[in-house]
Amino acid sequence: MEISPAINQENLTILEKQTLQAIINGLYAEPGFSDMDVNDLTRPTGQSTRTLRGVLSSLIKKDYINIDDYYASGEYQIIYLNSNRYYLHPEWTVEYDTELYGPAPIVKS
Repeated sequence: MEISPAINQENLTILEKQTLQAIINGLYAEPGFSDMDVNDLTRPTGQSTRTLRGVLSSLIKKDYINIDDYYASGEYQIIYLNSNRYYLHPEWTVEYDTELYGPAPIVKS
């Protein structure tokens, strides 16, 4: 999987970058919408759900994503890109709130 220049310049591990790229690649609808869970990431990353849960936990701590328990049982946990990271998504970047978060980082090619 090719990592975008925007994600590549973030201070993340290779596995975090790959996972974040897979998340962004799967976000196809309007900003803020997601129907993706950890099982959707196993194929594009080639990682087990156990490994991905650790990576997702790290991305949560680093304020890139958040996870919402859609069902009370926690069987389907939806992954969302945090709005302060919309600049990483090629189509959502226009929704990035510069007044709230400041200017988006400049992407170096």
